[in-house]
Formats: sequence, structure tokens, C-alpha cells
Amino acid sequence: MQYACMEFKPFYKNNHNAEAHRLADCEEARGELLRVFESEGQCVAAFDWGAVSLPGELLEELRPLVGKDCAILWLDGKFHIREAGP
Repeated sequence: MQYACMEFKPFYKNNHNAEAHRLADCEEARGELLRVFESEGQCVAAFDWGAVSLPGELLEELRPLVGKDCAILWLDGKFHIREAGP
């Protein structure tokens, strides 16, 4: 039996126009940071699992972390960014 279905493609490879997730309080985005870019005044961080929308001023802070495992935590109204090594 054959089914007509599309092959799965991750978010970052085929859908750059999809809406990025916004972090809630005490929520963390963690994984391999594939790229960061500016969109409509916001910083979009694309991970291997999807993307999150962040304030535009975080763009320069995130650029050195592209290609590395990192974690972005939204806690008490502040973003806490760190490299999450092995």
C-alpha cells in the first residue's frame, strides 16, 4: 500500500516565514543554534528543533554562539544566555 504524503522537513530548512515561538516566564530554549537573524525588529534564533523570537538587541550577543549548543532562559523579565557545553 502506498500513501501520498510529504517527507518531513525541519522548520529551519523549509519554512522561514513561519511564526517563531515566544518564550514564557521560566521557559528555556536550548539546543544547537543554527542561525540568528533580524525580522521586523525582532531577533529570531533558529535552533535544530525550531525558532524563538527575542528582542532585537540580543542579536549581537547571540551571533558568536551560532553553531554551538546554547541555552536562552526567560526569567523574571530578563533573558539569560549561556553556552551549554557537553
